[in-house]
Amino acid sequence: MTLATRLKLTAILCALLTIAVCQALFQAHTYQQKIYKQLNHSMQIQLSIDSLRSQLWLYDEYSDQLSLSELNIRQADLAVQLSKDIQWHTKQRRVLDNLNRLNANIRVLFNTQMQSNTNHSLSEDQLTSSRLLKAKYSMNIEKMTEDMYRLHKVTIAQAKQTQQSLLISISLVVLLLSILVTIWSSMTLIRFKRGMKSLNDGMRTLANGDLESRVKYDMNDEFAEMSDNFNDMKASLQKITIKKEELKLEVARQTQKLQEQQVKLTYLAEHDELTSIYNRRAFIKQIDSAIERDSRRNEQAALLFIDLDKFKIINDTLGHQTGDEVLKQIALRLKSHLRSTDFVGRFGGDEFVIWLDNINNEQDIITKVKLILSVINQTIELNGNSLTVGASIGVSQYPLNGNNSNCLVTAADAAMYIAKHDSTQDYCLFQEIS
Repeated sequence: MTLATRLKLTAILCALLTIAVCQALFQAHTYQQKIYKQLNHSMQIQLSIDSLRSQLWLYDEYSDQLSLSELNIRQADLAVQLSKDIQWHTKQRRVLDNLNRLNANIRVLFNTQMQSNTNHSLSEDQLTSSRLLKAKYSMNIEKMTEDMYRLHKVTIAQAKQTQQSLLISISLVVLLLSILVTIWSSMTLIRFKRGMKSLNDGMRTLANGDLESRVKYDMNDEFAEMSDNFNDMKASLQKITIKKEELKLEVARQTQKLQEQQVKLTYLAEHDELTSIYNRRAFIKQIDSAIERDSRRNEQAALLFIDLDKFKIINDTLGHQTGDEVLKQIALRLKSHLRSTDFVGRFGGDEFVIWLDNINNEQDIITKVKLILSVINQTIELNGNSLTVGASIGVSQYPLNGNNSNCLVTAADAAMYIAKHDSTQDYCLFQEIS
């Protein structure tokens, strides 16, 4: 039997133990509520008898019609209490039947008393009869009190006997299930320890370099399968005979491959996938480095923000593939017409940015902008189509328009926006609109 099956059976036994305990507790609670209900009703009957006794004393004291009527009402109330069924036991019913009989006797006495009271002038014999009836009242009440005492004793004795029986049965069931769970869990634990010991011994020999020995485990469970797999692993290790030099060459080859992949990943992380120029993040990083360098040298620079014109029309009419080829051509032209100290990047879509380093004056910027515009405006031949795109360029200057990348990009973008919406110019310097 597998350990998984054993654990499932253990869980089932534990569930049965839990159910048995819950069932026993529920039965104990139910019986306890029944006893409480019986005792409570016994108290109600006792109160009715005491009330009847009190009224009998009043009647004995005054012997008037009002007292007799009230006595009749108390007797009727007691009859109602005695008629209620509270799941009485057989012995309890016998006591209650006797109480009903005594109550019925009292009722007969009431009727006799009420008939004799209809005659207002009572003879000596009638008075003697009345006193005799009152004595019988008292006798019946005393017997009721004795029967109530018996009822309490029977109820308590029955509760004690039932609780003892319930406790014994609960204890036997819980004890039996607990013993089964303990024995079964112990057997499962022993098999688990045995399996773990076999595997640990095998791992210890393997750690010491022993590839010859095998794990021996003769039981049919999960550890048998793990032992077989472990033995297969050791057999496979015996067949592996890589020499030291071959291993070094393999390690060197893998290291070189990882280095090449790292260089490639670094390049892909910094360059636009389509145009192979700097992407937005890498371009901003290059600007920050250039600003730090120009700040130390006290040099000036310029940032060009370029937005292509007519590109959306080409993209919509000829397709995205043609649009991508146009972006590649523009990026290649911009890159080929820059100095080694300058660099270009793509901000996304049809937006490009250029950093012009070591700019002496504003005229140098304008000259470079016009050159870039002429390069962009050149016809592009693609798939038999002659395509022409224009551009709007915004220019910001360092340090005139800002001393960090964020300020310079924002200024150049604002200037480009002005040029884009002014049909009389293709470029705009930020200082002209500030």
